[in-house]
Amino acid sequence: MANYTTIDAVKNSAPDTFEDVAEATIQQYISDAHIKVTHDGFSTTDTDILEMAERYLTIHKYIVGTSSTLVSAEKVGPIQVTYFKAGSQDWLKWLQLTTWGADYYRLWSLYGDNGMPRISLAVLPQ
Repeated sequence: MANYTTIDAVKNSAPDTFEDVAEATIQQYISDAHIKVTHDGFSTTDTDILEMAERYLTIHKYIVGTSSTLVSAEKVGPIQVTYFKAGSQDWLKWLQLTTWGADYYRLWSLYGDNGMPRISLAVLPQ
């Protein structure tokens, strides 16, 4: 199945982030995000929603994957800062590392298979 998003859509959404990134690299991140979006069970056929989810996750994965600040702790004198350590926390905390990940989670919570039952409302004639 073809990807939902494109290299241009990713670049246009975060131009500063992808300014000097090779298109082949962006395409690989898109392909990786596509697999995740496909397996997260989005219950919509709305390609706009699926495109947004794939684009948001692509950008999130790139930012987190290339960040040099994802260390467990850093201490200078009496000041210590603890950062998220990749692979040591749960999926939700990982998504909350960027606004793009948080936006993906928002879409997933609305349209994905998050283990919550879907409620359909119907108006019945009296």
